[in-house]
Amino acid sequence: MRSVEVADAARAGERRLGAGPGEGLIVVINADAGRVRKLGPKALRRLLSRCGPSDLARVVTTDRHDLGQCLLDAARAEPRAIAIIGGDGTAHAAIERLTPLGVASIPLPGGTMNRLSARVFGRANLEQCVASLEEGRTRSLAGGRVGERAFFVAAGFGGWMQVQSLRERLRRPKSITGLRALIRMAPRQFADRVSWASDGASSLCHSTLIVGVGRIDTAFGFGLERHEPALLEAAGADIRDWGDLAWVTGAAVMRRWRRLKRVTALSTRKLLIESNHDGMSALLDGEFHMLSRVNSVTFEPDLGLVWAPVRRRGAW
Repeated sequence: MRSVEVADAARAGERRLGAGPGEGLIVVINADAGRVRKLGPKALRRLLSRCGPSDLARVVTTDRHDLGQCLLDAARAEPRAIAIIGGDGTAHAAIERLTPLGVASIPLPGGTMNRLSARVFGRANLEQCVASLEEGRTRSLAGGRVGERAFFVAAGFGGWMQVQSLRERLRRPKSITGLRALIRMAPRQFADRVSWASDGASSLCHSTLIVGVGRIDTAFGFGLERHEPALLEAAGADIRDWGDLAWVTGAAVMRRWRRLKRVTALSTRKLLIESNHDGMSALLDGEFHMLSRVNSVTFEPDLGLVWAPVRRRGAW
């Protein structure tokens, strides 16, 4: 598999120099994504047939287990772009996998928050996004890099990121089981600490660190932004008990978290973070990763390659 990826990457330079694409637009549907499960792949295929561009070559339905291989197979056809209908995790995986191959990704809203789709299309629904696929251009997408991994919306660091593993159990009808697991997990998360420092600044220590590409409010859908991000925004929160957790969560929803004394926020292009454990729990665009104890986070303006419509529908 690795040799195939290397061979595909070797052909990526030809595409960047303007070599003609082999196929038009290829659409990949992640059948495991939240909204895709609700609408159904057949309804999405009908939508693409009705509103899609004239160069729509084929539509492929896959699941999260075969998504990587499906993207590689589609990239070998040298399309003008590969559109992905799924959530932010699906879009993140596609951009991270296809950018080194010189193939542009198109994140279409098919999940819960759809923040990557909003960065490309603005506040547009799925039908509006599909209808705008006829004309556009390839452009770079800013993001953050943590070692060999990337994120394009936001990243979280600290023990509380392990709560992501309870996501399915917190959904009905298994919510009681998930809440019990959360209560058992909480004491360990309250004790977790992350030390972090902006480039050249003194070190800070908090239980949770959130890093957004651009403003954190915009990354989580609570704000509006018209321009591409030029910096990372980092915010450390000290959550020592259930009261702190409720207070910080409520302030974040009300967009008043910057006023809290237990929260420190700053803008930067580079961060050094260190955990008080052997490893560091992290969420990168909603996907859980266990990283090494010490990590560097850097802002990169040309981290991803996406296809975008000529005009975005308002702020994102």
